[in-house]
Amino acid sequence: MIKNNYNVELERLNQIQSVDIPHLKRVQMIVKDRVDAHSYDPIIFDHLKQLPDDPDLPDDLTQLRDGNNHNIVQNPYPNITVENNFTYELGRKVRYLKIFRDNVSSNKALVYMHGGAFYGGTPEDTLPFLSFLATKFAGVIYSVDYGIAPEKPYPNGIMDSLSVVAEVHKSFEKISLAGDSAGGAIALGVSQLCHNLGLCEIEKHVLFYPTVVHGSNHQGCFWNDHEIPIKEDQKRILHNNYTQFKQLDSIMTKYYVNGQNIDLEAPIISPLYAQPLIFKKVLMLTGEFDPFRLQDEAFVQKIGLAGCDAKYIRYGGLGHAFLNYIGKVPAVEDALNMTAQYLNEDK
Repeated sequence: MIKNNYNVELERLNQIQSVDIPHLKRVQMIVKDRVDAHSYDPIIFDHLKQLPDDPDLPDDLTQLRDGNNHNIVQNPYPNITVENNFTYELGRKVRYLKIFRDNVSSNKALVYMHGGAFYGGTPEDTLPFLSFLATKFAGVIYSVDYGIAPEKPYPNGIMDSLSVVAEVHKSFEKISLAGDSAGGAIALGVSQLCHNLGLCEIEKHVLFYPTVVHGSNHQGCFWNDHEIPIKEDQKRILHNNYTQFKQLDSIMTKYYVNGQNIDLEAPIISPLYAQPLIFKKVLMLTGEFDPFRLQDEAFVQKIGLAGCDAKYIRYGGLGHAFLNYIGKVPAVEDALNMTAQYLNEDK
């Protein structure tokens, strides 16, 4: 019965088409709301309802990294191969996972940067959802084990990822970049360097709920949870999650720069300030209740107004890091299906 309900919801989501949203101009937008609109998915709700009022996020790196640990499942797809490799391009040594379907024949590659607030995460965390994506994507996926802060502060993660792109560029003509959360920001930094250094032009960008700005005003428009429609009895939970993420935003920036005198409005570290014409094709996927939603919408709006190909899919009822719910929440599978469709298109 549970699986039947899952499949019914997956099919419903698949049928939803693009809509016009007045405040997002020149952006192809798809809003995939829940039937019970403006309410949390029950699985997400059960997780977030544990947050206390006025949560206090501990600034302890060990505890923070423990919160990034996920239970890694064995690859359930027998036709998907995962290889552990290294590149030495650009004078660096960087590990990456190569994930691909048997007998795949394509000139397309996707280089993926994991999330983890710049101080955590591994490419193994991405295997559950990237292995699924590999069953749909007509190309090869590379998941980067970039150096994390504070041991490897900015710009190490970006340079490590650029090294993998340089490796991939030796074999593939069409390279797309993707990432979730902090990994999305790293992907956008890499794209700028690829363009500015003349390494290659990135084909497409797939961004799952990225953070795109450091040092923003937490009392400003990007962090106003009162702008987010939600059922009255769930407002407190949304507000608590936003409160927690304001603290996380400051903590992750502190570890990422690690005492360096960095201009936080520099476009490589805060891609919201980047020249938008560099990002010719962008697919943004965000949850309705993600605390990064408002900055994500500002970013994709900027891309659209610049005349680039901007597509935005917002999933009702979801919060941050929804890719971790693969196989549990139908919207996650739909997001990966939409991603594969977008990457496979020759346009």
